[in-house]
Amino acid sequence: MTGQAFQLPLDAERFLESLAAKQRKESTITRYRYDLADFFRYLEVKTESNMIIQSKSITPHLAEEYFYFLENVRHYQLRTLKRIQTVLKRYFAYLLSTGKIQIDPMTSLDLDESIWNQLTKEELLTRSEEKKLTGSLLSDSGLSQKQAAARPLLAPRNLLIVTLFLNYGLRLQEISNLKIKHINQGKGQIMIPEETGNPRTLRLTKSDQKLLFHYVKVIPEPVRPKRPEDPLFVAFDFQRQTYRWSYETDAPKNLTEIAIQKMIREERKRAGIDRSVSARHFRNTFIIRVLQQGQTPEQVKKMLGLQTILTLNKYIDYVEKEHSS
Repeated sequence: MTGQAFQLPLDAERFLESLAAKQRKESTITRYRYDLADFFRYLEVKTESNMIIQSKSITPHLAEEYFYFLENVRHYQLRTLKRIQTVLKRYFAYLLSTGKIQIDPMTSLDLDESIWNQLTKEELLTRSEEKKLTGSLLSDSGLSQKQAAARPLLAPRNLLIVTLFLNYGLRLQEISNLKIKHINQGKGQIMIPEETGNPRTLRLTKSDQKLLFHYVKVIPEPVRPKRPEDPLFVAFDFQRQTYRWSYETDAPKNLTEIAIQKMIREERKRAGIDRSVSARHFRNTFIIRVLQQGQTPEQVKKMLGLQTILTLNKYIDYVEKEHSS
């Protein structure tokens, strides 16, 4: 379900029109539409009705059940809950002012104000840090003789992983679970599988296609992933100075999420970045940058394979706040 596809009640459409008349930003109105559509879709399912739910039939009990659902089933963080609460409060305030309802169903809803989930600059990678990291990945600086000897084999893998984080917004789980069958080198595509939760197809740039091809090619032939079920990213054995083979699965040894996190920590330290940096920093940075470049929330939602645009609320808030400051 998307905000664009779901038919809102006439009163909700008029509320959005009133926001446009007040010259609210288009991105704000789009987000309000998604929030309202999600709310009314929930009510439709809850009441098992194929009819458009009328606002005057919404009770405080239904509103409380909806927020319970968001918190305990979808596990939304408080910042997102507060965002939706604000939208619905303004909507019902509009209905009260126009005489469409007599009782505000949101009056009894009280969300804890003590926690505030808001994206901060500290959760992003700066351009300077990115330059340090990519420069370090391509350099032998600070390595022992043994580490430097392994670098031509190992660097292409680590650089490709960081590139997929920063240029495509992949999650840790998505990278660790990639297999050869998900790669189409001829078309320059990576298929993110459904089991990771956000299935989609990525089209790599020409330069990133070369990174992928180079990484696979430098893996020694005996341990190179080839079969469809072989993992794309392979663990490395520093003692033997080569990629690992799993005798249990009779396949290249998969690089785990924990190992990827360790790799990020080590590369960050070697690059001289004096603070903690994680896969989450990379993903946050990707989302903020594409929004700043002019991609719409709907386009970013599609890029990341998200089910709802609501996940992007804190990123949209951040970009709007930075733009207005």
